[in-house]
Amino acid sequence: MTDTVHIACLYMKERPDLRRFLTSMTGNLSLAEDLVQETFLRVLERDSASGEIRDPRAYLIRSARNLALNALAVQRRSADMDEMPDIADPAPAAVERMIAREELLLVMRAIAGLPARRRQVFVLSRVDDLTYDQIAARLGISRNTVMVQVVRALSDLRKALPMPEPA
Repeated sequence: MTDTVHIACLYMKERPDLRRFLTSMTGNLSLAEDLVQETFLRVLERDSASGEIRDPRAYLIRSARNLALNALAVQRRSADMDEMPDIADPAPAAVERMIAREELLLVMRAIAGLPARRRQVFVLSRVDDLTYDQIAARLGISRNTVMVQVVRALSDLRKALPMPEPA
């Protein structure tokens, strides 16, 4: 079948059956029409590239079936992607976790560098979430001393920790 006229005759003869076959396979007449066209394009390309096709009808059906299976697979993948929720992964990325870990280490080192009494008052206030009165009672110091120690601890930490640039 080295002749375009033969391919045109084949197209006229086989197109209706091929369209019915592809429509039943895909369930979509428009897609079936597109696949019929693509199938005959393959026949033309194959005919011009390598010459004779022994059984043109069998070649058409096999090509059409393969094209339909590929199209259905693409549709299925597309549908699967559409069903996926558009929600970002709430878990932080590895880089974000690494940065957070480094920042936490800096804060912990800065807190560890505070004088002992100041560090103790600060941890009871900010980590254990005790009130100034509870800290004063626990440590046997005045409420005013607790407040002064927390303020100084915050000042020391501001000096020890790099501050982010304002946005």
